[in-house]
Amino acid sequence: MTIPPFTQSQWTSINALGRQVDQQLETAQVGLTMGGEPTYVAASDRTDLQWRYQALGAEKRRLAGELLSRLETRLAYPGSLRHYGLGKLYPGETYPRWALGCFWRPDGQLLWRNPDLLADEQATTTQPPGAVAESFIQELTACLAIPPAAIIPAYELGEKAPAGFVLPLLTTEVQGMFGWQSCRWTGFDQGIILLPGEASVGLRLPLTQITASDQVLTEAHPAFSSDPIRPEQSAPLAADDSIRLALVVSIENGIVQVFLPPIAAARSFADVITAIEATAEVLDQPVQLAGYGPPSNQGIEGFRLTPDPGVLEVNIHPARSWEELVRLHVTLDEAAIACGLACEKYGSDGQILGTGGGSHITIGGPTPATSPLLKRPDLLRSLLTYWQHHPSLSYVFAGQYIGPTSQTPRVDEARHDSLYELELAFLSLVPGKVIEPEIVDRLLSPLLQDVAGSTHRTALCIDKLYPLYNPAAQLGLLEFRGFEMPPYTGLRLLQMLLIRALVARFWQQPFTQPLQRWGADLRDRWLLPHYLIQDFQVVLKELKTAGLAFDLDWFTSFLLRRFPQIGKISLLDNPSRVLELRTALEPWPVIGDAGGSGTSRPVDNSLERLQLFLTGAVGDPPAAGTLAERYAILCNGYRVPLRSTGVPGDYVGAVRFRARAPMAIAHAALAPHTPLRFEVIDTWQSQFLGGILYVPEKPDQAATSPLPKSPEEARSRLKQRFTPLTNGPVPAQLPPLLVHPETPMTLDLRLAAQRST
Repeated sequence: MTIPPFTQSQWTSINALGRQVDQQLETAQVGLTMGGEPTYVAASDRTDLQWRYQALGAEKRRLAGELLSRLETRLAYPGSLRHYGLGKLYPGETYPRWALGCFWRPDGQLLWRNPDLLADEQATTTQPPGAVAESFIQELTACLAIPPAAIIPAYELGEKAPAGFVLPLLTTEVQGMFGWQSCRWTGFDQGIILLPGEASVGLRLPLTQITASDQVLTEAHPAFSSDPIRPEQSAPLAADDSIRLALVVSIENGIVQVFLPPIAAARSFADVITAIEATAEVLDQPVQLAGYGPPSNQGIEGFRLTPDPGVLEVNIHPARSWEELVRLHVTLDEAAIACGLACEKYGSDGQILGTGGGSHITIGGPTPATSPLLKRPDLLRSLLTYWQHHPSLSYVFAGQYIGPTSQTPRVDEARHDSLYELELAFLSLVPGKVIEPEIVDRLLSPLLQDVAGSTHRTALCIDKLYPLYNPAAQLGLLEFRGFEMPPYTGLRLLQMLLIRALVARFWQQPFTQPLQRWGADLRDRWLLPHYLIQDFQVVLKELKTAGLAFDLDWFTSFLLRRFPQIGKISLLDNPSRVLELRTALEPWPVIGDAGGSGTSRPVDNSLERLQLFLTGAVGDPPAAGTLAERYAILCNGYRVPLRSTGVPGDYVGAVRFRARAPMAIAHAALAPHTPLRFEVIDTWQSQFLGGILYVPEKPDQAATSPLPKSPEEARSRLKQRFTPLTNGPVPAQLPPLLVHPETPMTLDLRLAAQRST
């Protein structure tokens, strides 16, 4: 099997390395599992707002339903359960977003036995809604051995026929025996009047109107086993208003829907599902399961499809081996493509981009208790330290949005004292030392945050490791958030293999070196492709030394997309003397809540950075880092700093400039600097060697113009941005270098223009 974009021989080598890493992990009994969150956009029209920045959309919901069906069929987990659940709820949004899921029991027990009793999104009944829903909940209460007096009808405002039926429900423990119990909700003797809206009945219960009670029951947590809770006799109702969770049965778009409450124990979830299926079988009535999904990491696995701004996100379940990882992600991408989804989109200037939604990677163990990160917290220290040592791991795989206020800031991009404090914390994460999970969380979570204090927006995120404030998120997971969605399955698998190899290496040989103080280099040198690729080569060399041989050529396709070449010219028709223009990286700073709503984080993306690479310009001393003396490159009349790479005749430099002027930006008084005119001068010969005219966006391709709809249209726009120049003046006197000491490798045209005036 060959997986794009690799040749057969390349994939054979990658696959062999994957098996080798697996062997090391298995021999060392690491117990590593690996999951991810790939994101997709529509292949047909990526310009619609739901594929640009809106979270919800009709087409996104339709494609998610089709992808769910295809994945169910392709993955074919026995006894799987299709679930139409709840996603995230953000400020300013009325209801939680949808989340389509598929869940199963990896222990071989069937979570749902008869797939014909699971309704899809086609109507399953034409009978009066109230009668069907009432029959179902009456039979269900009998199956759960709950008195029917607990059932409460729910009505739309002003309607006489019930829209659904509500059953307060909880797993309780009495004298060591577990069972289902319910209660009456006082104040609803005439039924519940639903909150207005278009959501399902289960989302519109007036829960704040439930009378306060001094006897609120808490949910019991029976151990997960193959033996369900089988009540022998009807349990008496608990005290009024003592149960605050409820199951709801209603008819939604002609479908019998059972809305599940949040259930904390996997056994309780499985048991209520068994009772629902038994009811559906007795009544010969297919049902749709909605509401809250099963609890995580308790013996029920699954994947979920959720909407995110501009993308459809797949929260894929973890794999335990390289072979399983390959099978899972190949199946996922094939199903997504068959549905009409894609892994890339295009900028107005013709750049070929990722989806914009990322492709986060998670590692952990089969259970929180067996997570390698909690068994060996020094592994966490090794990964954090190594990522901090190598900026390429933070920036090469990330999307457009990087920097201190991005979704994936490095640990040294936030607090100024973070490295000092992190080194103090690392003194407790000594190889071989046993540390309680909650101590690991308290050591690191105050430091792994962004500038606003968010523990979620970090390059290496531990908010699902063992957070004390959120027991439901104590999953033993580390999330690598600095990964953009690659265009090919093979590249995503290669990224995962890189992480697996580093885990195998650090399990045997912890990485405990002192943290690096990069300082301003993170805003200068480490934003240029030349140095990032050099750093990444060091990472691969060290892995090869450890016996894990990665080939840089495997990453070529990825690197060319991350740092696209804009164009290159030969100077004075000398093919060995070349000037190349390549896209570099530029952080996007947050500019505050421009709308005042508090629900968005507007950023300034008006700045861009380019790398200039001059090859074959012999004549100056080749010492790495020395400035060019013979050759000069001017950009709009300002001199670009050129530093030797250490290879005779090779120099690298950068230009930072304002490409566009949107309404809300920093330094609003500064106009765009485009077009950019680059001129190469031989100062010894006073000769113009060649030049480039670069236009980031053509006048007819402004930000308001339609986005490209195909890769061919995108490539056409890219070509229009670059024009070689064969003639130009030679200044009588070269301008001085106008660079800031914090960015010695970069000409910032904002700074140069103001200094020159």
